[in-house]
Amino acid sequence: MVDRRSRARRTTMNDVARVAGVSSASVSYALTGAPGVSDELRERIRAIANELGYRPSLVAQGLKTGRARSIGLLLTDITNPFYTEIAAGAVAAAGDLGYEVLISHVGLGQDAGGDDADDAGAARLATVARAHIDRYSSGLLLTSLLARDQPLLAELRRTHVPAVQLYRRVPGEPSDWVGIDDHAAAGEIINHLLTTGRRHIAVLGGQRSSYASAAREAGFVDALSAAGLQPANPDQGRWGDISRRSGLERARELFARGTPIDAVACGNDLIALGVLDACREDGFAVPDDVAVTGLDDMSFASVGPLQLTTVTVPRELIGRRGVQMLFRRIEGDSGPPVEEVLPHQLRPRDTT
Repeated sequence: MVDRRSRARRTTMNDVARVAGVSSASVSYALTGAPGVSDELRERIRAIANELGYRPSLVAQGLKTGRARSIGLLLTDITNPFYTEIAAGAVAAAGDLGYEVLISHVGLGQDAGGDDADDAGAARLATVARAHIDRYSSGLLLTSLLARDQPLLAELRRTHVPAVQLYRRVPGEPSDWVGIDDHAAAGEIINHLLTTGRRHIAVLGGQRSSYASAAREAGFVDALSAAGLQPANPDQGRWGDISRRSGLERARELFARGTPIDAVACGNDLIALGVLDACREDGFAVPDDVAVTGLDDMSFASVGPLQLTTVTVPRELIGRRGVQMLFRRIEGDSGPPVEEVLPHQLRPRDTT
C-alpha cells in the first residue's frame, strides 16, 4: 500500500520512482508510453502515480521542449466586458485544442494619452509579453496594440514567437489579425442616423493612436461627407479615452457650447453611456432631442430600459478564431499573414 500521508509539496516523478523502486527514467517511459519498460511494469508505475496524485508539470515539459501547452492572452482592461467576452471565446477554443490560456491585464495605461503614457504603455505591454515567453507560452494573443507597439511585434517575429492581433492591429504589421471592418461599421451607424432625419451629428471617437478607433472615426466622417455634411464638432472632443467618464466629460463640454446637435455617434458603447449621462444632466430627451449610438454591442447595451443603438462585434468569435489562427502557427504554418474580417451587424434600438 502506498503511503498517502499528506505532503506540503507537489508529487514529483522522483516520488513515483522511489515508491515504485525504479529510476525516474523508467517512470518517464511508463507515463509517456515510450519503449524501455515492460507492460507489467508500465501498469504498476501508472497505478502508483495515480494513487500518489502525480500530474506532469507543464513547466518541466516546457523546459524540455521549449514550449508548454499554454498561450498568453494580453487584455487592455479586464474589467471591460468587450475584452472579457473575447477571453471567453479564446478559453473555450484553447480548451478544445488541449491548451490553457494565461490571461494578463496590461492596464488602462494602454488607453491613456500623451508621449509619456505611450512610452509607459509600450514598456508595460512588452514586459508582460516577455513574462509569458519566459514561462514557455507557445504563443501570444494581443488585444491592446497601438502603433507604438510595432517594435514588440518585430521582436516576437525575430525570436519566432507566434502572435495574433485581436480586434486592434498595427497598420502594415506582417502578422495574423482577426476583427471587423470598423470603417464600414461606423459608416452604417451614420447612415442609420441620417435615415432618422438627423443632420447635426457630433462624433466622439476613441484614441487617435488606435487603429480601430481611427478607422471608426474615419468611417463616421466619410459617411457624413458622402451626405454633404461634416461633424457638428469639427474641432472639439473628437478623440479621447474609450471610457464612460470620457464620454460624459466630452459631452458636457459639447453641450455647454450650445452648438446645434441632434445626434452623437460614439466610438464605443462605454463612451455612449457617458453621453447618455450628460443628456440626463442637461435635460435632453433621448432620442427626441438627441439620438445616441455606440459601437460594439456590449452585454449591457440591450439590457432593461437602456436599449442602445449600436453595432454587434462578434467578440467571442474573435477570441475563438484568434486561438485557431495561433494554433496553426504553433504547429508550424509559415504561410503569409492572414487577415480575417468577421461580420458585424447594425442594431437599431431605442436611443435612435
